[in-house]
Amino acid sequence: MVQHNTNMNKIKVTVAALLLGSMSYAQCTSTTDLFCSCDSLSAQQISNIAYIESVNTVEDIVEWVHQDIENGIIDKEYGETYVKNLIDLLSKLEDINAMVNPLD
Repeated sequence: MVQHNTNMNKIKVTVAALLLGSMSYAQCTSTTDLFCSCDSLSAQQISNIAYIESVNTVEDIVEWVHQDIENGIIDKEYGETYVKNLIDLLSKLEDINAMVNPLD
């Protein structure tokens, strides 16, 4: 039970971080802000990078959850629920990306 709660908390924190990141990426527009390291990139480029990194991270987590299921660390029912939720998150990220970067 303790192992399940620890893994669930890790997944919740990761998903929350991804959601916060997806809401706030491409916010750097300053050319003089010392804390903004994106001065050489356009907002579109930053948006694309953030999307790709978010998708890669979620896909990695899906893989890790599958490994945890196979290794008996996470119960299969709970793990499959996590995977379903992460796939739903991928779909939402794709929707957000489509709104931010519409096809020309």
